Amino acid sequence: MSSANPGLAYEDTPPLSAPLRFFLTAPLFGLAAGLLLIFDGAVLGSRWTPGALAIVHLFAAGFMLQVMLGALLQILPVVAGAAFPAPLRVAGVTHVLLGLGAASLAFGLGSGMPLAIVSGGTLLATGLCIFLAASLVGLARAAPAQGASRTPRDLRFALAALALTTALGIGLALALGRGFALPVGLPTLVDLHAVWAWLGWGGLLLAATSWVVVPMFQITPAYPTTFTRFWAPATVAALLLWSLGLLGDIAWLKLTLSTVLLALTGGFALQTLRLQGNSRRSTPDASFRAFRLAMVCLLASLLALLASMVHDAAQWPVLAGVLVLHGTFAGAISAMLYKIVPFLAWLNLTQAGIRAPNMKKLLPDPPIRNQLRLHAAALAALLVAVLVPLTTPFAGLLVAAEFTWLLMNLLRAVRAWHQAATA
Repeated sequence: MSSANPGLAYEDTPPLSAPLRFFLTAPLFGLAAGLLLIFDGAVLGSRWTPGALAIVHLFAAGFMLQVMLGALLQILPVVAGAAFPAPLRVAGVTHVLLGLGAASLAFGLGSGMPLAIVSGGTLLATGLCIFLAASLVGLARAAPAQGASRTPRDLRFALAALALTTALGIGLALALGRGFALPVGLPTLVDLHAVWAWLGWGGLLLAATSWVVVPMFQITPAYPTTFTRFWAPATVAALLLWSLGLLGDIAWLKLTLSTVLLALTGGFALQTLRLQGNSRRSTPDASFRAFRLAMVCLLASLLALLASMVHDAAQWPVLAGVLVLHGTFAGAISAMLYKIVPFLAWLNLTQAGIRAPNMKKLLPDPPIRNQLRLHAAALAALLVAVLVPLTTPFAGLLVAAEFTWLLMNLLRAVRAWHQAATA
């Protein structure tokens, strides 16, 4: 156990190459999204354009999913004591299936090619089933969680939401690619898939990891015990009731639970911003500021969603999507990567008995700061492009540059680790 962080079993970490392959592949999907924006200026006209569907899945099934599963390979053993069976094999197979699946699915959605949609969905579902099965084995073998942390429990909620999101996704892929008869209307299934992916899987995982990494890396007080005890169960319960309202077309239940979900999401963002305001850091670094921007974007996305509920303009859902996918998740994930990758490199060297450089030497602040500034500029350009489509190619150029720079920075940390390991 780590004496510095009681309850974190760093000796159970998998080999560094297991999560690293996911982290280094993820920016390529962001780069692909940027290129699509450059060459398709009408992509942000509606959430239903083929290009928009492709970009959503390049972000969600490509960039986000790669990083999230790579992080879980590390987090589950360390935080929940759930060691993966054959972690390198699980990582290798899952990584290939998810990479090919996300690329195929995005291509199929963007080009309207049914075979690519079904192939991509099948590859993604297969990879996720393998990962989920390995996670279940690890969790079944894990000792009961000790201490007050709710992260192990909330990680289980997130994995359950991922399983449901996967099932809904493969149903959609079969409906679009093979004309599979659905028990509910296509728009209903799309909404279920999107909300469970955004808040059930992504939101729960972001919160569960934030319980640990925000106090640890941003030097803040811990989240209030009462808040972490009830937030995830309340969110899951609200999602289930909202789903019943959607499936049963019960208008008052849908509206009530939509409001509850927006309030819970806003509560998480506000609580995180409050903790950041009480950070013991004398000078916030770039990752700290990027995570703060992500929480502000999350709040802004809720306003856009509220607007979409009372106004039928096509721009509101697109603005919400940009704020959620690029502003919140891409921003928060980039901020976390800049803390996690140097830390894992340092930990790997230390566990091998090698004198490890300071984490700031593995990845200095200036390139991080400049890349995250570009992220903020790309976000602003995307928001403008939703309202002024002529600027979409420029926004795409910034997005492509942003993720290229992210990859270069991560490779810089890997090179520094390799040099220290072979010195």
